[in-house]
Amino acid sequence: MRIRTLFALTSLIIASASSFCSGSTIANSVSQDSLYIGDRVHLGVVLMVPRAGQVVPPATENGFGKFAVKEWASDKAEKKNADSLTFHYIVTTYTAENCTIPALDFIVAKEGGADTLRTQPVPMRLVLVSSPDTASIKDLKQQQSVGKPSLAWLWIIIALAAGAAAILLIRKYLPKPGKVFRAPPPKPPYEEAMEALALLEAKQYIVKGMIREYAFELSDIVKLYLERRFEVNAAEFTTEEMLDWIKLSPLDPDCRKSAEWFFSTTDPVKFAKWLPDNDTVDRFVPDIRSFIEKTRSQAEPPGKKEADSSAAAVKQPAATGAGPAGNGPGRDGSHAS
Repeated sequence: MRIRTLFALTSLIIASASSFCSGSTIANSVSQDSLYIGDRVHLGVVLMVPRAGQVVPPATENGFGKFAVKEWASDKAEKKNADSLTFHYIVTTYTAENCTIPALDFIVAKEGGADTLRTQPVPMRLVLVSSPDTASIKDLKQQQSVGKPSLAWLWIIIALAAGAAAILLIRKYLPKPGKVFRAPPPKPPYEEAMEALALLEAKQYIVKGMIREYAFELSDIVKLYLERRFEVNAAEFTTEEMLDWIKLSPLDPDCRKSAEWFFSTTDPVKFAKWLPDNDTVDRFVPDIRSFIEKTRSQAEPPGKKEADSSAAAVKQPAATGAGPAGNGPGRDGSHAS
């Protein structure tokens, strides 16, 4: 009602030229010929068109020239021989200069074709004086195009949430400075070798006739002991390399002789499947124990536990059923691998 009343009062002030096109007319008027920046101006357009004629107004999305269209409406009145259509537009400008409402094209579609009715351009004078309802000209910015809202704030929130979750996970699963796990120091070579010998005898390879497996594991125990005790890569030595090292080692003559006998005797058991007699097999572990005891580091005094386990192993009787080679269980070659 405000738009229509304003148009009814102001259409009498400014009248524009009319265009006759096959019985159709058009006229336009404005509510004022000057304005402040941001003032709203009413633009009215009246068309007289044949009955049942269809009018297509100009698009308003991009405005009219330098004027933005804030709102618009239309109404229709049916006359005896024609229809009267009135279009009401509320326009404004943010340009700091005089400008013109351009001519606007209205398409009138009817039987047999279509006509184009065009309004007259309307010059408008800009008053460069600030008013209480407008912003300062210095603060004016170019009109911004309407588009999709920015999602930057959403990505910022997601990033902050992800960072907080990462910090919580790190605090939860990383070990605390005061609770860092430290591996226990390795056992001394002597203690490690004695425990390995006890475990080997507990497997009862001799009773099961697994002499070859017994010789392999016992040889590995001795090599590991020599490697840790004398800092030599004994675990990778072949039998020949082991014997060469023994000849040049810092061992005393008795220990050197005992080690040479052990590796020379176990080599054919491991690789040629030779089965030694009972006396030879029963000699392996006592000789190795004696060898380890004699070559142990002076910094490794035997504790009560090691001494008791060594004494128990020495006193352990020979496996039952062991007889001369070939008579005891597993020594006739049928069980040897």
